[in-house]
Amino acid sequence: MHTLLQDLRYSARQLIKSPGFTLTAVISLALGIGAATAVFSVIYAVLMNPYPYPAADRIVRLTVDSVAGSGDPVYLNGAEIQTLRQSPVLESVLASDNSALMLTGQDLPETVHAVSLISNNFQHLGVPALLGRGLWPSDAVDGQEPRPVVVLSYRFWRRHYLSNPDVVGRTLQLDHRNFEIVGVAAPRFTWYGGDVYLPLKLLRDPGRTSIVDLLLRPGVSRATAEAALQPLVEQFASSRHTDLPDVFRVHVHGLNDWVVSSLGGTLYLLFGAVMLLLVIGCGNVSILLLARGTARQHELAVRTAVGAGRFRIIRQLLTESLLLAVIGALLGVLASYGALVLTLRLVPQTTFASEAVIRINLPVLFFSVTVALGTGVLFGLWPALQLSRTHIGEIMQSGARRLAGSVRGRKAHSMLITAQVALTLLLLAAAGSAMKGFAQLIHQPLGYDPHNVMAIGIPLRASSYGTWPARAAYFEQLREKVAETPGVITAAISTDATPPRNGWTMGFEVLGKPMAPGAGALFDSSGSEIGSVNLISPEYFAALRIPVLQGRIWSDAENNKGAHVAVINRTLAQRYFPNGDAIGHSLRSGGLEGNPATVLSPPNIGATWFQIVGI
Repeated sequence: MHTLLQDLRYSARQLIKSPGFTLTAVISLALGIGAATAVFSVIYAVLMNPYPYPAADRIVRLTVDSVAGSGDPVYLNGAEIQTLRQSPVLESVLASDNSALMLTGQDLPETVHAVSLISNNFQHLGVPALLGRGLWPSDAVDGQEPRPVVVLSYRFWRRHYLSNPDVVGRTLQLDHRNFEIVGVAAPRFTWYGGDVYLPLKLLRDPGRTSIVDLLLRPGVSRATAEAALQPLVEQFASSRHTDLPDVFRVHVHGLNDWVVSSLGGTLYLLFGAVMLLLVIGCGNVSILLLARGTARQHELAVRTAVGAGRFRIIRQLLTESLLLAVIGALLGVLASYGALVLTLRLVPQTTFASEAVIRINLPVLFFSVTVALGTGVLFGLWPALQLSRTHIGEIMQSGARRLAGSVRGRKAHSMLITAQVALTLLLLAAAGSAMKGFAQLIHQPLGYDPHNVMAIGIPLRASSYGTWPARAAYFEQLREKVAETPGVITAAISTDATPPRNGWTMGFEVLGKPMAPGAGALFDSSGSEIGSVNLISPEYFAALRIPVLQGRIWSDAENNKGAHVAVINRTLAQRYFPNGDAIGHSLRSGGLEGNPATVLSPPNIGATWFQIVGI
């Protein structure tokens, strides 16, 4: 230990004597380690540890694949959920419902996202409440109305109660109904992004279904679970009318599968790029160490002459390298904090799971320390080996012979520079390709102008506006008032069609036209093509500055009376009407029939043929 402290003190003095070399080396290492730390913190939070649930690797979501597409969720009613619970491959079943409730009993009403859960959810997910308790099975007994209790999300608790620890036992009013606050969820418990969590009542009504998540038993593989659940879901589909296709395959997907499939490759590629940048930085420092070692040959020869062995010289030089690496790591970690703040401002939260927390935590710091030690050995070992091969007699007789002038020195320099140039060219090529792809993505035509456009979601309670005329009148009055607001050029209504959302995916048919297969076309089991259907007001096109290529947009009078007219996009027109004669033809979408989300739709819209008036 005494010798190590002596080496550290000596190394610090040597680095202080060469401020130019030290500053250059530290900056090179700090940039590489800082970039690697920032990217690894994202990978750790998004891909490696996105969820706080202890059994997150066994929590799966039930979906079906068919010829029409893949990943469609399965909705089950109360009786089917009870049957599913008996499956030997499942430890637990969690059903969820999402709804928008009004926070009443205060000066201004506020819409909150309410998630209703089967009362075993906290046991299912394994996350205890921060304050109070979670939902208990006694909160929703079969055959009885659920108790009026609520668990607040951590975000809602901080925003509305300023983190008051005495909130448990108070009353929260939702839709003019009082609920007792029984707990506050943990900070990372954000299941389905809920503001509040309520007990869910399982109904035997076949038409009342819920989203289903499953907890597999330990040791049960996903393939085994799929094989066991396939006949059960087929039984459910045959016993009642469902949205499931005639032929499907059951799949279970992990909570984070969609993030891994969409972002995993990109993040790992980015991580590889920053590690390559770090290797290049290490190459720079190695060359600097070799060049600096030229001036230290006489010093090293003297130390060897007075009894220092080669291992002692190597240890001293490696200590200097490790000290440089530690200093670079400290500065790099500090820089990574700023890089993370900038990254989180640029990346939408919806890009990854809401439970994921991207920060510099202990695992990330452990990674940084490991990288620092590894880089210290990486860039310091070769110069240490080269400089420790000092021929004492030659140097003591001829003075400080330049190592770079020797054959061995020139060879070491040449190899390092060649490797550095090759890695730099590789990194530049990858960066150029990435920049080209990014530029193409930025200039990709979207079909609309997103600048200065704001979208506001306004849920509407069916109990207050139970008819289509009442809903349509309310939204039209609201649209007119918004349009009159200073600074607003135009305002429009859209049920689910504000980009990047594309509306509801459902089957449709064109009158008098057979199926028109083409690139990207999907069809359901009935033979109808699947597409996105949007219900909008006529101002929608002006608000997003979408040009009408042919025909017209319906008028306000047509909109108010619910005229059966439609505008289609160019892709659909080219597929079904290659001669450009789409105007005047008709189409319909059976998927709109009885869809409770179509708040602007008049009755029996799914059975109605709509005349195409524009493209």
